[in-house]
Amino acid sequence: MRGAIDIGSGSTKLLVARVDVCKQVITNLIYEAQRSVDFKEDLQRSKDNTFSTEITKKAISVLNELNYLATKQGASKLSAVATSAFRTASNAKETLDEILKNIDFKVMIISQKQEALFAYHSALNIAKTQNLIGDKPVAVWDIGGGSMQIIKSYKDTKTQPVIYLGKMASVSFKNSYLEMRNGDKKTGPNPLQKDGAIEAMNLARNYANKDAKELLGDLTDYTVLGVGGVHYYSVRKQTGINNEYDQQVLLQTLLKRAKLNDKEIGGDFAKTDVTNLALVLGFMQSLKVEKVHPIKVNMTHGLLLATSLWK
Repeated sequence: MRGAIDIGSGSTKLLVARVDVCKQVITNLIYEAQRSVDFKEDLQRSKDNTFSTEITKKAISVLNELNYLATKQGASKLSAVATSAFRTASNAKETLDEILKNIDFKVMIISQKQEALFAYHSALNIAKTQNLIGDKPVAVWDIGGGSMQIIKSYKDTKTQPVIYLGKMASVSFKNSYLEMRNGDKKTGPNPLQKDGAIEAMNLARNYANKDAKELLGDLTDYTVLGVGGVHYYSVRKQTGINNEYDQQVLLQTLLKRAKLNDKEIGGDFAKTDVTNLALVLGFMQSLKVEKVHPIKVNMTHGLLLATSLWK
């Protein structure tokens, strides 16, 4: 039994599962847990791009809790990776060293391309079992707290997939919107109200036009799989639609929830939930994405099967 931990920019996730090492497949999902640890938010509040002592202490506490839970569920091995926030923090090495002194498993900082490929292969495996893949080519769209990855594949398997590695994601987009609106990213965005919702949507679309459109082109004829917390937990739950959502549903949901404040939204991710809707909708408009199929896949699924992490 293996346990994998994804130390993301906004949340830290654990997955415990049985793995068939010979066939390289997950045979049974045993346990999942998620905790809010806002590395990206902490970093963007900093004046010198460094993690605070407080966030380091919180990370140590959460990682020890997840280690305990994984062991309790029968995990004999545990592996963890850190992503976007640790790739950009000025004191990432010092922070990771401090964390490692206080936990008893290894943590590796991975590149954004590695992060994208972990999610991509996990998504394809899960999508095949759910019969989501038909005649259309597939694009896998992963949004986290601090980075966004989109991998566009082709039906012609000889053609290499196109990989978009973006920096606009849940926390960074919320802060970009706040800076545009009032020059202060320390306050929360909610309630956006109708004008703010439209501004946020336009901000996302304009960013996608400049940063992603040339590389990815149009995804009109693609089956687009949405993975990661933004698609599966934030957007899916807000729309109330489990299998797929389109631009019309997102716009209706955005305008409705733009009236709510943090307390009315609720949960650990209230500050980013509504701007997540605007972010996804703006990118869908730019890339001509008709529908997104959210699936319950995050990087931990890929980590469990990554041979290099279990040697």
